[in-house]
Amino acid sequence: MLCHRRLSSTCPEAARRASASSAPLTGGAPRRALALLSTLAALTALAPVARAAEPTREERAAAVALFDEGRALMAAGKHAEACPKFAESHGIDPGIGTLFNLSDCYERIGKTATAWIGFRDVAAASLSAGQMERERVARARAAALEPRLSRLQIVVPPEAAVAGLELTRDGFPVGRALWGTAVPLDPGEHRVAAAAPGRSPWETTIAVEKPGVVSVTVPALERAPASSAAPRTDVAPRAIAAPPPAGPPADAPSPQGGSIRKPIGIVGVGLGVVGLGVGTALGFMAKSTFDEATEGGHCNAAGECVDQRGLDLRDDAVMKGNIGTAVFIAGAVLAAGGAILWITAPSAPPAGTAAARGPTGGAPWSARVGVGPGSVWIEGKL
Repeated sequence: MLCHRRLSSTCPEAARRASASSAPLTGGAPRRALALLSTLAALTALAPVARAAEPTREERAAAVALFDEGRALMAAGKHAEACPKFAESHGIDPGIGTLFNLSDCYERIGKTATAWIGFRDVAAASLSAGQMERERVARARAAALEPRLSRLQIVVPPEAAVAGLELTRDGFPVGRALWGTAVPLDPGEHRVAAAAPGRSPWETTIAVEKPGVVSVTVPALERAPASSAAPRTDVAPRAIAAPPPAGPPADAPSPQGGSIRKPIGIVGVGLGVVGLGVGTALGFMAKSTFDEATEGGHCNAAGECVDQRGLDLRDDAVMKGNIGTAVFIAGAVLAAGGAILWITAPSAPPAGTAAARGPTGGAPWSARVGVGPGSVWIEGKL
């Protein structure tokens, strides 16, 4: 049997002794009532280490193997390796004997607070199970550890106790009832953190090494800057337009230095002058065609024609006049814009620093203008 390590629920004799020791010697209904209360108290004391369901045979075998291996490692002085064995065994099949050995192991590797609470749990469970000798030993071990305990006290002054303040120790919440209470902890470094709505968080690391009480005071948390406030979740996200593709600015220097505005201005002026000339020429051509229609007697001065020849000449004159007007206006706009770019362009670099490859000192460029039947075309290239 595993009565040396399992709870009293599996050891009928131990349970019988526990009931006998807790019942009074007087008979009748009071005896039964007190026996029932004693059983309830025992179940309450064993709740922290009892499992919801009995382990299977395979689980019990694994727990026994881990327990035996832990005892062998302890005998060899390998305490740091033995503790995980006992802890795993106790997790699979909780037992008073296993918890006692686990607490003993923790004490040997310096986890005094964990060992102290473990021995106290063993004492309570042993008392409920009627194992008085084990209860006496476990309580003595816990009492011997108390002077060696290291405790951490978290102090929250009134000015720091703002609404919604939350404290954590090593990532675990610290309730308001524990503020100012010296809590036993295993030696080592422990992290204390504080946070509150609308306040900047705070944290610190405290080294708890020697027996005694180490205090840490939580300062008044500063108000969080507006930029660090949590983003609103009740506003639908806005689509952010992608930036336009990067390109050279209007005044971007050419590969050989200087600005490209001046050559563009020169091209604009040249095209504008050509447009003005073409528009003027088309205007004269339109007038000549109309004069031909009137002088030949096909149309009168008001544009009224008497035969098909006159209609054709008049329509041809109107078309040339419209095209000439459009080209003339476009030429005027190009010339004006080119002149502005030319005049406002930055000065060119010294002549010795630019290669004679074109007006910009960069790649050569050219432009051509042509006139076709009812159209004007412009072509340029760098």
